[in-house]
Amino acid sequence: MNNIQYFDIAIIGAGPAGCSAALTLQKSKLKVALFEKKVFPREKICGDGVCDRSINTLRAINPHYIDEFLAMQKSSVIDSTRLFYNKKSCVVEAKSFGYICKRYDFDNFLFSLVKRDCQNLRIFQNTEICSVRKESDGLLFSDRKGQNYHAKMVLVCAGAASLLARSLTGKPFEREKMGVAVRAYYKGVKDLQPTTIELHYKKKYFPGYMWIFPMVDGIANVGFGWHLGQKYDAKIQDVLTNWIQDDESLRERFAGAKQVGSLQGGWVPYNTKKFDCFGDNYCICGDSAHLVDPIAGGGIGSSMVSGHFAAQVAEKAIKTGDCSANVTKEYSKKLRQRVQSEMKTRYFFQQSITRHKWLMDVLAFVSRRKFLMRIIKNWYYK
Repeated sequence: MNNIQYFDIAIIGAGPAGCSAALTLQKSKLKVALFEKKVFPREKICGDGVCDRSINTLRAINPHYIDEFLAMQKSSVIDSTRLFYNKKSCVVEAKSFGYICKRYDFDNFLFSLVKRDCQNLRIFQNTEICSVRKESDGLLFSDRKGQNYHAKMVLVCAGAASLLARSLTGKPFEREKMGVAVRAYYKGVKDLQPTTIELHYKKKYFPGYMWIFPMVDGIANVGFGWHLGQKYDAKIQDVLTNWIQDDESLRERFAGAKQVGSLQGGWVPYNTKKFDCFGDNYCICGDSAHLVDPIAGGGIGSSMVSGHFAAQVAEKAIKTGDCSANVTKEYSKKLRQRVQSEMKTRYFFQQSITRHKWLMDVLAFVSRRKFLMRIIKNWYYK
């Protein structure tokens, strides 16, 4: 076995969850390592929505980070959502849903903060961790180059397809908890409202939907996602194309638009009310822990808050000398207190409509009554 490099805490994955964990630990005086299988800046398939939870987590770590994010000049504020169904639409307004910012830029922004501010951390890029083994005093893990590492605590932030998470928990791939989505950038889509995102629904694809998110410089993020637990009679990339062409209004809006770059896709690991993402010497965060909103499909905010909480618990575990599940279960408790209520509500919403598609017609009727819509909106966000 090659020489082993030892750390107090190892963070596997440098996305929003991993970077939030690293930034949370910057003043801990612990020896921390951050592993990323690619090299920054790197592409990440996403709808590019940075919700208010993401902003609040950044603020909790360091209030100055918000000012730096806004200074990027590559994000646009979102204060409303327009819902389209059966040739009709309604608008749901809020003070702020967050921002639209390319994940390429947002992830690189977070990573730049880590490189600049985390003096106690060593970064390993182009280093994919492929195996992990439990030992009496921590976890021993290896990369594809054969290098070995040891950490008392490991935070798995390696994305939806993480084999490490399944290896540690012993749980198989669960198709009913997964979705898949594709997206492309378009320039020249007509009638975009700069502060309004669009969600388009059809009964046959729910809980999937098509989205159109306005970005800076006249670019729109256009995509479609669906649930792997259901059977469909078309390829996902064809559904997006056909939806635009078959809808008279969308066909007109996209008539002069040009696709910028290729159509790309990725996993969407829905949350199903479960938060069993901890154990002896480890916590699982972000997409690896299936923290994606089961209705909206967004996961950046929950990923960031999970990384923040996991880092707090990991630091406590190291400093008390107890990294057992009796301590790391506090991570699950923090996560439940923060997001379980809304995840439970939204999963119930998702499952109810999936089983009873006629509820979409009821909701469409209700949406035209502002008073009733306000009640539903308050319940949903509560």
